[in-house]
Amino acid sequence: MEYQDVKSDLIASLRRYGFYIFSRDVQDHIREIMRVLGDLRPLVKIRSLQQNPNYFLLEVDSSIYEAHCRDRCFRNGVQDPQCYNKCIVDSVRNAVERIVAVLSR
Repeated sequence: MEYQDVKSDLIASLRRYGFYIFSRDVQDHIREIMRVLGDLRPLVKIRSLQQNPNYFLLEVDSSIYEAHCRDRCFRNGVQDPQCYNKCIVDSVRNAVERIVAVLSR
């Protein structure tokens, strides 16, 4: 699979599902894509799949938004779970849009 094919598949998968699963065969292309992301690289995490270590999952690291969303959704000493979940989902979606915009150039 060529670099442009991997990049196109990654963009399509991020837009549709919010993550991308890839095999060890395209790791070099993924490394290049990570380099292209530049300052957005910390927004992404890659981990191997437990079921098959030859496959990897690339996704937005939602943990970087937890503290912000926790603070934002803490009212009168109580955490609003609906607000927190919406904040996390919106933050991850925003990150996906930023990543896709960089990769689409």
